[in-house]
Amino acid sequence: MNLDRFARISALTLAVASSFASHSVFAAKPTLAPTEKWALVDVSQFFLHNPPFSFTGLYRSQGMATDGEQWFFSWQYGLERADDAFNSIQRNSSVDIVNGAPSLNPGIPADLLSQGFDHIGDIDYKDGIIYASLDTTNGYTNGHVALYSASDLSYTGKVYELVGAPANPHHDVASWVAVDREEDVGYGKEWQNGNTLNVYRLEDWRFDHTLTLDASLKNIQGAKVWGKWIYMSSDNDTRSIYRANLRTGHVEELFQLPQPVGSLEVEGIALRQSEDGTLDMYVEMIVDPNNSDQSFTDTALNVSLYHYRRVTGKRHESHKSH
Repeated sequence: MNLDRFARISALTLAVASSFASHSVFAAKPTLAPTEKWALVDVSQFFLHNPPFSFTGLYRSQGMATDGEQWFFSWQYGLERADDAFNSIQRNSSVDIVNGAPSLNPGIPADLLSQGFDHIGDIDYKDGIIYASLDTTNGYTNGHVALYSASDLSYTGKVYELVGAPANPHHDVASWVAVDREEDVGYGKEWQNGNTLNVYRLEDWRFDHTLTLDASLKNIQGAKVWGKWIYMSSDNDTRSIYRANLRTGHVEELFQLPQPVGSLEVEGIALRQSEDGTLDMYVEMIVDPNNSDQSFTDTALNVSLYHYRRVTGKRHESHKSH
């Protein structure tokens, strides 16, 4: 939810943009060690200007999901489909250069933009639908989830309000949404420090209850459900990847992401299982090597996609790709 300053282009050139919130980056750490291991496989980099004015990194700067065959990415104003090798297939939004200045073509419908909804966070996928977390950058107090068709990235016309726990019903509850395919529920969490997850009924995203965790977490930028666990990426000071057991609430810190030179911002997360049972994890990180405040014109600014693989000597639970 700590909005990509990539999107400040709109604050300079477009009326639909608004100022960006900043958040502190300190998180409580779980006390117990992880019960599974992950190894870094490779890192892909998506730049804004390679080739010049391609803005590939911009379109992959908020979140990601998969149906097992293709990838879906989100940025502040829209969505993208890409093939297995991350080659773009389709976008429902764009930034074009017109008379030397950037011009926004948003994928958020005009009626939602007019209500102040100008920020898509991390996303998830189920049965042909992309679930996109949606909020307003004016305070981040109006969380919603919007449904898009995965086949053509069109808005389905369905949008649901997200209401958090009674103690925090509205503030910063839409940094991301995650879908549990098997249980037909959705999950979310407030940005600030807390030891609960919000649980929603998937059919209409009505708040159902909270799941209490055994450790407090904050700055969670993305999450995906796999089996009985929810995996979460955090933009805290250690750039930690966590998982929490959806039955017991037990939290584990799996590992900490590398921290390359420059200013960093962790974003979305995705999990995918291959036919042989191998489980892969992908985590997005905005890397600003020049500390340019994520300047739109900085050619070094990129989204680095960290690819991890679960290390296992025994058979783990199987689950369809998210």
